[in-house]
Amino acid sequence: MSSTLQTIIALAIVAVTVTVLLWSALKKRKQPGCGCGDACSAVTPEIKKLQSKRKS
Repeated sequence: MSSTLQTIIALAIVAVTVTVLLWSALKKRKQPGCGCGDACSAVTPEIKKLQSKRKS
């Protein structure tokens, strides 16, 4: 394998790695749970009632 080809392959690997790292750093982070706040269907009415009492 020639040194020119090795250099091109190494630069391509570095470019792909940098792209993946930047993309993962810049993408929007998901919130834990369902991510929909108060409208979450996983929260039961009893829990919503306790949360409203705690906020006031």
